[in-house]
Amino acid sequence: MGIFDESYSSMELARILGVHRVTITNWIKQGALRAVRTPGGRYKVAQKDLIAFLDQREIPVPAYIRAGKKKLVVAVNDERGVLNTLEKFFSRGDLPLLYEFKAFLNPFDAALYIGDSKPDIVLLDLVMPQLDGFELAKKIKRTSPKTRIIVITGHPTEENLAHFKRYGVDAFLAKPLELTVLKGTMQEILLS
Repeated sequence: MGIFDESYSSMELARILGVHRVTITNWIKQGALRAVRTPGGRYKVAQKDLIAFLDQREIPVPAYIRAGKKKLVVAVNDERGVLNTLEKFFSRGDLPLLYEFKAFLNPFDAALYIGDSKPDIVLLDLVMPQLDGFELAKKIKRTSPKTRIIVITGHPTEENLAHFKRYGVDAFLAKPLELTVLKGTMQEILLS
């Protein structure tokens, strides 16, 4: 673990707080926000200093910052196109600051990884050739009961939804997937 592992650049803070990076730099230069300079001349703000700054100004601290670590999200889907879309989605905006993302085409490989890593969220396809989503959801809840599961399916029938509820699935999203809905659903289930 390096000196800057739990710190943020001015660009990252701008994305997190929804302000321009110049505003962040101004706060630093005015002494309002404590930071250190990297050898390259950039500013880095430690997580504890960011939290103190936000608390002092009565600005709500995002839960992921207070928690101090990225949430692990695992996607299991037999469609490479869906996984590519999700990989692009998790690499944009503030999502790389919030989430570590792993994608699996093979549900057996995913099951082994999930059992070892205990992710925060699993994005699960329903229909897969080697192992269906029902069986995988059951295995996930048995080996990692705190893992939240979001099913992404092209088959959102009442029967399927009722079946998944028995396995403790937290949310269901229909294909085609709306990424803004996915982001909101993830935030919702992590806060509940």
